[in-house]
Amino acid sequence: MTRIRPAQPAMMGGTKTATPIERPSVLSALVRRAKRPLLVVGHRALRARGNGEREIDLLARAALAAGIPVAATGDAGPALQAAGLEPAICTSAMNLGGLLADPGWPGVDDQGPHDVIFVAGLVYALEWTLLSGLRHAPSHPVTVSLSPAFEPHASFSVPNLAWPAWRALIAEGFGLEGPA
Repeated sequence: MTRIRPAQPAMMGGTKTATPIERPSVLSALVRRAKRPLLVVGHRALRARGNGEREIDLLARAALAAGIPVAATGDAGPALQAAGLEPAICTSAMNLGGLLADPGWPGVDDQGPHDVIFVAGLVYALEWTLLSGLRHAPSHPVTVSLSPAFEPHASFSVPNLAWPAWRALIAEGFGLEGPA
């Protein structure tokens, strides 16, 4: 069991928890090795942080740099378009969770199921529920929580981080900036 506690301890949900992503090189490896990745971005990524930058702007740059298609949930679609990224699909998080769990779903581009699902910007409990469903899905995708709060039901998760550390991890992990 990992030494990192979930952002909401009542959400533990079992003895097997996510592997924490504590170094950008781990995130870089996950991005590089994914054959059919998908980034799910929710409305909480619209929040402005300490320096005025929004999570969604950084996530859009990361998706563009890595060539990862994006699924927008909530109000994230228009903000992603404003950031220069056209979402591959705009739908509710729960509908998307059902699609991702279906081994027969051909993905956002009709080229086959996604093997690695990156998730960020959802309300904690909703992200937890989505990841729990995917953890037990017959399609068994690798799930990566990029949200700055540890998500135990993901395969890999960013630990509980404040904005500057989270931003640096995401930026360096997606190759947007070099090591500090």
